[in-house]
Amino acid sequence: MRRLREKGLVRGILKSLIFLFLVCSGAASAQEVSLPQPGKPLSLNDCVGLALRFNPALRSNQATVEAQKARVEQALAAYYPQVNLNTSYNWNTFNFVSLGGTTRSYTYNWTFVDVFSVGPTLNQTIYDFGRTANSVKINRENVKASEQDLVTTRQTVILNVQQAYFGVLQSERLVEVAKEVVANTKQHLDQAQGFYQAGTRPKIDVTKAEVDAANAQLALIQANNNFAVAQVTLNNAIGFTRPITFPMEDILGFAPREYRLEDIVKTAYDQRPEILQIKARQRSQEAAIDLARSSYYPILSGNAQYLLRGYHMPNDMTWDLFFGATLSIPIFTGFSSSNQVAEQRANMRNLISQEEALKLNIRLEAEQAYLSQKQSAEQVRVTEKTVEQAQENYELARGRYQVGVGSPLEITDAEVQLANAKANYIQALYNYKVAEAKIEKAMGTNK
Repeated sequence: MRRLREKGLVRGILKSLIFLFLVCSGAASAQEVSLPQPGKPLSLNDCVGLALRFNPALRSNQATVEAQKARVEQALAAYYPQVNLNTSYNWNTFNFVSLGGTTRSYTYNWTFVDVFSVGPTLNQTIYDFGRTANSVKINRENVKASEQDLVTTRQTVILNVQQAYFGVLQSERLVEVAKEVVANTKQHLDQAQGFYQAGTRPKIDVTKAEVDAANAQLALIQANNNFAVAQVTLNNAIGFTRPITFPMEDILGFAPREYRLEDIVKTAYDQRPEILQIKARQRSQEAAIDLARSSYYPILSGNAQYLLRGYHMPNDMTWDLFFGATLSIPIFTGFSSSNQVAEQRANMRNLISQEEALKLNIRLEAEQAYLSQKQSAEQVRVTEKTVEQAQENYELARGRYQVGVGSPLEITDAEVQLANAKANYIQALYNYKVAEAKIEKAMGTNK
């Protein structure tokens, strides 16, 4: 009976553990990807939020920030006393010390004695002329620089997701255009076959229509493949480790916004994390120069020790207390201090030059994004008009062919022109959306 109870208890525990494992696994998998409910499209903000959660580049930068914060605490440790427990064992002679309470005269005694000692030691830096303070400042500014590096990576991830998102919308619309071309060529083929059977058109019209239909089918296959590649690119930009497909909100529209180049550049200089990062690195370098200068000055420290010593452990142990102070004054360091200062000053000049180069690159990026946005806005307007004209031309060509006065080449040219016009319009919309995203990235506002 007792064994049965024990077996039942074991089984109950195992069932509980299995249940907890399944619950935890289900919770983990539910948190793995937070996709919308079925039927609800995923918005751009949703994709950005998923990327900020799953992209491994952000986790890497976050770990760097945490490591840098730990270095700050390491630097702060110099402000606190250092306590160590020391134990030692020595086997030595006592020719010049008292032994057993009796002071020996100068002799050569080769008798070795076991000596044990144990006790805590406390050391405290009293004043180091700014060494610790500057070390702390260096690491704190490095934390700020690492945080801005994280912001830079965050903005890059956001821009990549935006481009990939618009790329999916673009390829999806191009699939629809390809499907329209397939439908149009199929309709044209049916008409050509009807005319041929009625004896009003030659066989070459049917052959030409069949070739056009086959080419349209090939274009549709390519468009579907491009759409699949665009989805994979978006998954990669988000940071998904497995292929996931989901509907998306179509925001590939045209809502022109006016930007001023001067405002873009000014905002970029004020908010770009790269600028804030190099400013933090310059402040860190200023502290590094001060730290190098402090090597010219002495260090004052205090120490205390409680020591138990004896010939046998744990018996025959006697205690002693030691208090002292140390002033370490550098007299000659082989020109190390002066060269350390020269090195840090050169590093500062390097950072100043890097800032100037960075501002030039940021201005170039801002100007390119601004000009691209202006160009793509004009392209949207022109291609939109071109689509209307190509649609009208296609309707006229199809009408002429239906009444028997048009040629197959005429309607084929009209189909190609309409498809190209729609593709150019979709490309212009994509370029405009990407240009806007790049302007926000150039200004440092896509956080």
